[in-house]
Amino acid sequence: MNLLEKIKLRHRALKYKNSDDKGGIEYINHAVKRGDTIFDIGAHKAGYLYFMEQKAGSEGKIYAFEPQSILYTYLVKIKDIMHWANVTIEKIAMSDNEGSVTLFIPSNKTGQSSSPSATILENNTLGHVSKTEVVTTTTLDSYCLKHNIRPNLLKIDVEGNELKVFQGGANILKNYKPKIIVEIEALHVGREKVLETFEFLKNFGYEGKIVHDEGQIPLADFSFEKYQNKDDKKNYCNNFVFE
Repeated sequence: MNLLEKIKLRHRALKYKNSDDKGGIEYINHAVKRGDTIFDIGAHKAGYLYFMEQKAGSEGKIYAFEPQSILYTYLVKIKDIMHWANVTIEKIAMSDNEGSVTLFIPSNKTGQSSSPSATILENNTLGHVSKTEVVTTTTLDSYCLKHNIRPNLLKIDVEGNELKVFQGGANILKNYKPKIIVEIEALHVGREKVLETFEFLKNFGYEGKIVHDEGQIPLADFSFEKYQNKDDKKNYCNNFVFE
């Protein structure tokens, strides 16, 4: 059974690398250095974590955050199977405050019992929500201060809550300037919020780029009509890097 789980994880990771997110995985493999400290915020099923752990090596530290119960349980299991002693799994949602919120989990058309589109946004665009969970929230600043952490890289996939994650990590962004790869979509939050997120990071001195296929395009060239037109799947981009 453990061998099967390893094979399935490797297949999932290679699918990201070779088709689903070539540019995102290429960036992670380039940006992560041995010994780095990495935050995987919205870790889902460890498809990105797989590459982060390889690149950071045993000297590195990875903190994976996944509030959805079934995915958190899976990540704990896969950590044990893969012998990832340097990985910490947290059942926490990152946001701009410490407390608790409702996690909205949409119906999954494939019949799977988890969803990659779960969100803590109250005014979300999920459509039919099949179930909810009450989850704990914290901030990037609070978590890092409590555990004395200085992250080198943040990977963020939080289905529309990314601006609040950044707002809750203002001190980390200001003082340590971690590299960032983040999913930002007007589909989830509207155009105004996307531009507000870009501007927020720009004010901390970050320069952004669009992850496009296996490469990157300057954020200055971004337009919703060209890069977030849902009818143009070839050019659709929702991942961005900031350094």
